[in-house]
Amino acid sequence: MLSIVVLLAFFAMLGAMLLGDKRLAYVWVFLSVLFFPPCVYFLQKPQVSPQQVFLYIFFIVSLLKNRSVFMDAVFKHPLRVPLLFLFISLMLTSVLTGEGVKGIYNVFRYYMENYAYLIVAFVGGLNYDKIQLEKKWFIPVMILFFFGVIEYVFRSNYLFPFICKAFPYYDGYYDLSSAVSASRSYRTRIFLTTTHPTVLGCMLCGALMLFTCRLKSIHWSSSKLWMAWGALFLMIFMSGSRTAMVCALIGLVIFAFMKVGIRMKFMIIVLVGFIGAAVLPKAVDTFSVEGQGSSVSLRQEQLLFSYLQFMKSPIYGNGVRYTSKYVMERDTYNDRVVDDEIGGLESVIFFTLIDYGMVGIATYLMLFLMALFYFIRHSHSTYAQAGFLITICFFIFACLSGEIGGNNTFAYLLMGYCMGAVYREEEHEDDDEKEKSLDGNDSIDEAILEGKA
Repeated sequence: MLSIVVLLAFFAMLGAMLLGDKRLAYVWVFLSVLFFPPCVYFLQKPQVSPQQVFLYIFFIVSLLKNRSVFMDAVFKHPLRVPLLFLFISLMLTSVLTGEGVKGIYNVFRYYMENYAYLIVAFVGGLNYDKIQLEKKWFIPVMILFFFGVIEYVFRSNYLFPFICKAFPYYDGYYDLSSAVSASRSYRTRIFLTTTHPTVLGCMLCGALMLFTCRLKSIHWSSSKLWMAWGALFLMIFMSGSRTAMVCALIGLVIFAFMKVGIRMKFMIIVLVGFIGAAVLPKAVDTFSVEGQGSSVSLRQEQLLFSYLQFMKSPIYGNGVRYTSKYVMERDTYNDRVVDDEIGGLESVIFFTLIDYGMVGIATYLMLFLMALFYFIRHSHSTYAQAGFLITICFFIFACLSGEIGGNNTFAYLLMGYCMGAVYREEEHEDDDEKEKSLDGNDSIDEAILEGKA
């Protein structure tokens, strides 16, 4: 019975995407990433997950029904150059490693199921005045917070197995036949509808940055605003992800830094310096404890392992998804190296260098640098400020803890949305200036005519 409810929700969302307003299609892709874990599938070979269904249908519908509008948005995309270079670098890796037709298919799937979300989100952002994403978060956030508190108090996730059991295939870390929990004796953690607490922490961090920057534009009561903000902030801490907590605090400090005068900026720098000096030794001690999550020694082992793998093919890498196929035991909880001494590759830098080499890491860094430059160039917009913080926080997160469980796709959905909103705001401002210019010219013409009369 419960499985039927989940499937009905899935098909209701899909129907709304197909039959409803095409300008709102982004919303349904966004919700599919938020509520359906990437470890459940309708088919195993080829893998077809609920998230992928929404993604590919978005492109099919856009190309069939709104082709000119969609293609225009693609050519307007601020990251069209790095996105093109990323695709070329992936193809280059596939061809030079001799993967043949199967390799090209893998490149297409990998590119679509990662970087194509930036295109989906940009199209959505162009319709931001219709979507108003951050203004409709209250109910979803409070629902997730409710289940998050239950999971935290009872140390058991009831939502995750409820959703996963509705689909034919499940390829995750947790055993659904018993109580599902990510909590340990040394740390209580929640992960809700994601595949791991670290993934949830990363996603909430991005959501918090967008919500924080857009607070003044959301016309709710102050109690409702701070209830939603507080729920997002508290869920980051309940996730138990140390990386997410650090990234959230970095983002909030940068936000405060952008909003204050020179004197306060100096005080913030001094305060952060003192806090850093006091906290850093304790943080190092915490990360040095073995057997309680990631540790410094574990990262050192991963770095050495990655270097040895990277040196096998340093320029163009060892192949698309090489680490998943040959180095690790693969599931959507995380990539786990077969060698227990390594524990995983907890940095996007590690696996990118191994899989795609120097060419791949260069194009990956180009993507983020150009995103940051775009947001800095339009920093007067609160959407640009949000996009800047989301980009910074996610990049730091990916370098420290990696791209796992679809946390990158959620970040791209927010980054692209902010880019689209900024682009549309600029168009509206240009239109307003043209109207004012035309009105001014009309006034001058009328004055000249009156003078002649």
